[in-house]
Amino acid sequence: MLRLKNEVNTIGIRPEILLAIMVADGIYQAEGFELVITSLNDSTHADTSRHYQGMAVDFRTRDFTGAIARHITEKLRQALGRHYFVLNESDHIHIGYQPRQK
Repeated sequence: MLRLKNEVNTIGIRPEILLAIMVADGIYQAEGFELVITSLNDSTHADTSRHYQGMAVDFRTRDFTGAIARHITEKLRQALGRHYFVLNESDHIHIGYQPRQK
């Protein structure tokens, strides 16, 4: 099941990020975890962050170990493909949509 942190703002997210959320929810469920979105186009990010364009999402990782976070990150990279940037940060997994020509 998918859950959003109270402060998360869903207004203005791109369909590509919605797709990433759906894929992530399936992966989290298959691994036995609840997907918690901690940020979309809200919170504080770098001025050039894709979050402010509705093109990035962060997922909570505090409910599992670093090894599981790395495993889920790799599954997300494989499932989403080359147009998505997936990064395992210290307390969350970040996904940004970055369309590529080739």
